[in-house]
Order: sequence, then C-alpha cells, then structure tokens
Amino acid sequence: MISTVVVLMFIAIAALLYFQSNKEEEFGGFEEGTEQYYGYRYAQDNLKSVDQCDDDKDDPSMNFNEEFFQGCQKYFEDK
Repeated sequence: MISTVVVLMFIAIAALLYFQSNKEEEFGGFEEGTEQYYGYRYAQDNLKSVDQCDDDKDDPSMNFNEEFFQGCQKYFEDK
C-alpha cells in the first residue's frame, strides 16, 4: 500500500518536472532571431515604458527598424 503511494508520488513529481522543463519561454510569440524578437527582448531587458521604444532610433548600433519597433510595442501590450 505504502509502496504504491510512493510510486504514484514519484510518477507525479517526474511528470511535473518533465512538463516544466519542456515549457519554452515566450517572447511575444516571435521567433528567436527575428527583429520583432529582438525588439521584444530589448524592451523586456531595458525599458520601463512604451514611450521609450523609439528613443534610440537614431543610434546606428541599434539597427532600429519597423519590425524591431513592433516587437518593442508588443512587449508593453503583453505586460
């Protein structure tokens, strides 16, 4: 009886760990490596409001474009 409960608990814990490890982190539904993805991640890691999304558009190192801007805005829509 006790061994059955222990085995069931072990299976439940293993299933929980399996499903948590397979859960992918979502970034606005954008595919990794796209400009939208990078815009989303940039906003997530660096910005506090949607108004800041285009503050760095004149910085050549930012590679700012419309797709990047869409990702940035999407972060604040999802937040």
